[in-house]
Amino acid sequence: MEAEEQPSVLDMLFGMLEQLLLPDWSDLIRMLPWVIVALVAGWLVFTAIQWRRAGARNRSRVPRRLNGGAPPPGVHLPGPSRWPFVAPIGGVLILFSFALPTRDADGAMIAPFNMPLFIAGLVVTFIAIGGWLLEAMHEWRSTASADQHGSAVALHQSQAISAGAASALVPAGPAAVVEYGEPPEGVHMPGPSPWPFLAPIAVVLMLFGLIFSGALIVGGIILGIIAAAGWLIDAGHEYRSTESVGHAVPATRDPEAVWPKRLIPVFVGVIGISFLVALAPLGLSWLNSLTPADATDAPVEVPAVPEISASTVTSFDRSTLIVPAARPFELIFHNNQAGVPHNVEIADSPARTTVYLDGEVIDGVASITYNVEALAEGSYYFVCKIHPPMNGTVEALPETGAPPPAGGPAPGQSPSEQGSSPP
Repeated sequence: MEAEEQPSVLDMLFGMLEQLLLPDWSDLIRMLPWVIVALVAGWLVFTAIQWRRAGARNRSRVPRRLNGGAPPPGVHLPGPSRWPFVAPIGGVLILFSFALPTRDADGAMIAPFNMPLFIAGLVVTFIAIGGWLLEAMHEWRSTASADQHGSAVALHQSQAISAGAASALVPAGPAAVVEYGEPPEGVHMPGPSPWPFLAPIAVVLMLFGLIFSGALIVGGIILGIIAAAGWLIDAGHEYRSTESVGHAVPATRDPEAVWPKRLIPVFVGVIGISFLVALAPLGLSWLNSLTPADATDAPVEVPAVPEISASTVTSFDRSTLIVPAARPFELIFHNNQAGVPHNVEIADSPARTTVYLDGEVIDGVASITYNVEALAEGSYYFVCKIHPPMNGTVEALPETGAPPPAGGPAPGQSPSEQGSSPP
């Protein structure tokens, strides 16, 4: 018996490159929460190291602590809050619910996400949002009900903060009152901004798009561009006004003036359209299910050798594939996208508990014939395992004509071009 030929170094190199250039995107998406956790942990470690290095250098620049003082007139320092630390916990739980889906005893995925983790993440997130909003509204009303400089609330907050790492800015008393009500020279307090609340919406929409639909990714990108542009415009305006007059102009400190009234409807509209496009296939399927079948319609033609094509980078040319039932058959797949890898996989359902065909991945432009085992009459699921949004329904129906001769190649297909399904 001849010894098996060992792969060459070049073949091994190409094999490694194939894993990098043609990864399994579904597995990479499940690893996304772990990547985010690693990036956040790395950033915290990096920040701590930089902070420690800069501590000795900046110690001489730290202003002297003045006990019993209050911020300058017109300057409001918000008190400490726990909600910026609680809210991300809910987001992490939601991400992990998709990274750790529910599986059965055999390890097969039976649900797209882990329901207990998902519910826990939603509960923590809603509690954090509600607590943050109530706390902010209470602080806003307290500041608005104080005197024109907000000195009463500012004094209370400065005394609360001084017990920790922060301290007052100027001594309390009549000497601290300044007529024009602006911060002292060299102190710039940025005004309120809506973009720290609107920008994360774009990120969340893109994350859900990675899991459910590419339409949500497009919508998230549009919202991200709007948020980034709005934030940059506001920051530039505030910077120029500070450079010219020494402080931000009053318009940038007015919450109503800085609220993007014209862009909010656009923001809401983009979110609505994105979800509408993402849910449109489900809605159309539901409407079609309500339409009774026409008794006069001709029976569905079942091709002896079904064909399917990759019409775009992210979609097949059809959402329903008709195949013959109760016998093995050949499936011709045309990858019409140059340089883009695609394949066809047939399974029992979107959970892909049982896989009937795990077709070979081919780069376009090319065609291949898959040999598929016999399927009982009924509905199945097909998908491109490289691009999960490419999917549809397989209908195995009884044939209306005679089946092709067994073992023969498909029309226009040479035996060398045929693929095979896994045993």
